[in-house]
Amino acid sequence: MNRSDSIARIGKALASVQAELGGLIAPDSTNPMYDNRYASLAIIIGSIRAVLNKFEIALVQAPVPGTVGAVVMETMLIHGPSGEYIGSYCEMPVETLDSHGVASAQTYARRYGLMALLGLAQGPDDDGNAANNAAVESSVLLSQEEPEPSEQRVSNGHRLASPEAILAEIENSDVERLVSAERWVNSAQLDAHLSARLKGAIAQRRRIIQRQQSQHA
Repeated sequence: MNRSDSIARIGKALASVQAELGGLIAPDSTNPMYDNRYASLAIIIGSIRAVLNKFEIALVQAPVPGTVGAVVMETMLIHGPSGEYIGSYCEMPVETLDSHGVASAQTYARRYGLMALLGLAQGPDDDGNAANNAAVESSVLLSQEEPEPSEQRVSNGHRLASPEAILAEIENSDVERLVSAERWVNSAQLDAHLSARLKGAIAQRRRIIQRQQSQHA
């Protein structure tokens, strides 16, 4: 952890921040591959920004040089009145060496680095698909038809979503979630029809996002 020589005043301010935040961020997003939820970066920042401002603490996050094939994100909290600060680094592996993979890893690093520094926790957190190398086992493969509730497939304690549910999530995904979805589809040994269906939905969503970004450029 990086810190100023004294952290007495920022420590007092952070104690007030933590008391007001309550220590828990409610999940707001769904993993498109599994039936679980997590707190997105947007909801985390939205939940803490006003409280940090109230106690005059600035939040700064920026990538710094680090290991090849990984993103290192520095998170700093700076107390305005005293100039005291604390900070830490969070390193996250890059799953795919392109702009999408880097952006996904940066988002994960920002989320985890920020929550750790503020001592926050969230709901069930198993969404790190785009930032790890865990293989999808054959036992978690999806069928084309949604099974009956009593026959829902389970992997590592998680009930898998149906293909229709995954397609619905893809249609509303941002770049980070598209990287996660694409990695999962490429790893899973799905039949050709379902694989093509999901890959087509991912490509279509990516084109829509790119058009939206170009319109705002």
